Order: sequence, then C-alpha cells, then structure tokens
Amino acid sequence: MATVNPWKRFIGLLPGGYRTVGEVISVDAAAGTSVVELRTGTRVLARGTSVAAGQNAFLVDGQVTGPAPDLPQYDFEV
Repeated sequence: MATVNPWKRFIGLLPGGYRTVGEVISVDAAAGTSVVELRTGTRVLARGTSVAAGQNAFLVDGQVTGPAPDLPQYDFEV
C-alpha cells in the first residue's frame, strides 16, 4: 500500500546510497578494484577500474562509477 504522507513520498524519490569523491591512488585490473583516497585522507578499496590512478573518481556505495572533475572543496560550519 502506498503512503499518503508527502514527506515519505518525497524521500522515496531521492536516490539512496553513499556517494563521495576521491582520488584514485592505484588500480588493480586483475582484481577489478581501485584504492581511492577520500578528501578526509581515508583510503578505501573500491570495486571498478574505469578511472586511472592520479585522477578523481565518483564513488557510489563502494564502487567507482566514473571520473570526477578536479574542483576545490570548501567546508562551512553552521
């Protein structure tokens, strides 16, 4: 049964999952994985080899989905 709550309907439209950007440190084509360094300095092992080492990549739920532009990051505290 579908809900009539407008907030829950809106949330249902949004894509789920964890999305971030990081720099690809190394690519292991044999294993199909890449080591990606996030902007926080944390390194993660991600599935996918579509982005070369030294370039930025989009990560969605631990998978490299494609190249990301090299843009500056600004942090604001409210």
